[in-house]
Amino acid sequence: MKSPARPSFSVSLLLGMLLMLTVPACNPFAPALDEVPTDPNELLGNPVTVRGFFDRFRAAYQLRDSTLYGQLLSPKFRFTYRDFAANVDRSWTRDVDANTTYRLFRAARSTNLQWTQYLPSSDTLSSDTIATVERSFLLTIEQRDDERFSGSGTARLILVRKNRNAPWRMRSWYDRSEF
Repeated sequence: MKSPARPSFSVSLLLGMLLMLTVPACNPFAPALDEVPTDPNELLGNPVTVRGFFDRFRAAYQLRDSTLYGQLLSPKFRFTYRDFAANVDRSWTRDVDANTTYRLFRAARSTNLQWTQYLPSSDTLSSDTIATVERSFLLTIEQRDDERFSGSGTARLILVRKNRNAPWRMRSWYDRSEF
């Protein structure tokens, strides 16, 4: 009985080279780039809408991204909170808030911000360029030393923009948190 014919050395070499040329293109650890770029407004929220503004706000906290957070603040931004011990309102400017948020994000291992319900507001301003929105939220911060803070509260925000196609920016945030 005759043994089956073996491919010649040159055919084996050709098949081996062909295999080497096609295998690197299938590397699952180095996938090809998407040909269609991803729209950040779809991933992070489109701040041209109020809902998209809150989505982006949440994304900034979830990602601990102070640059993303800073883009949500108007140049005239003011943060205000109630100091219950002194029974007065205290506030700070955009620069102080951006710096404080940056330090918070750096100290945190994780942050989880959940916007819950919209609260009715009798003096809501609504136009194409200004809106007053009051929302409840839950915030959990886990620091790198495993210390954990959780709290809830409401945020009354005044949002402004130049025109109806521009993104919303926070001009003021009155915070009523329980931490």
